[in-house]
Amino acid sequence: MIDLSLTDEQKAFRDALRKFAKNEIVPLVDQAEERAEYPQFIFRKMGEPGYLGARFPEEFGGSGGDTMFSVIMSEELGYVSPGIYLGIYVHLYLAMSGILFFGSNEQKKKYLIPGIRGDMIGAWGFAEPGAGSDPGSMTTRAKRDGSDFIINGTKMFITNGTFADFVVVTAVTDPSLGMKGISLFIVDKGTPGFSVSKKLNKMGMKASEAAELVFEDCRVPASNMLGKENTGFIAAMGTLTEGRIVAAAFAVGMGRAAYDAALDYA
Repeated sequence: MIDLSLTDEQKAFRDALRKFAKNEIVPLVDQAEERAEYPQFIFRKMGEPGYLGARFPEEFGGSGGDTMFSVIMSEELGYVSPGIYLGIYVHLYLAMSGILFFGSNEQKKKYLIPGIRGDMIGAWGFAEPGAGSDPGSMTTRAKRDGSDFIINGTKMFITNGTFADFVVVTAVTDPSLGMKGISLFIVDKGTPGFSVSKKLNKMGMKASEAAELVFEDCRVPASNMLGKENTGFIAAMGTLTEGRIVAAAFAVGMGRAAYDAALDYA
């Protein structure tokens, strides 16, 4: 049987994070939800004591912790604010993890180091207006042009999309291969042809901002591709697999909060 008991180090991390959440995040929740505005400074606040780098390698500024540190963070922050934590979750366990698992050493240095400090914020550009998260129906295309790729398409429901410094984008590079013809690209904020079309109005978790992103002849260098050409589907699914483990802990945190609220009311 696997022993999932927390180590002393993990308990200390949980206790410190719980205190941080109470002091730094809880006071932001009501205003963030009412205004539907994300408190972007929370990334640097979490980067300073090293929370954002808990499960990332030391060579990029992290602490080298295992997945349990991600699970602890997800449960604790999901408890205090699902909306605020959602932005952190997408940054760490989708955008940053995709680069960690499949990026070149140069890409890791460029994005992970500032991302762990909270100086850069990432987003994950997968879902589309007419396809949702179905990769087989993806319409965004990336066509090679010399040493670049030109991306055309639209992404929808992109958390952090309104303010992200970079977006990890899925695009079809070989339509004849179906899902096996998808590639991953890092698109930086300010790249010509890349724009935020609109901020979306949501029913819940309003503190996290979601957007529609548009790519119109958006030219990115081939060096911005994550992994090899036409391997993006496998890379995206690999990234999402770990993300789902952490998302389960996120749900546990929300469930704990709901239980405690109901118990207090009763």
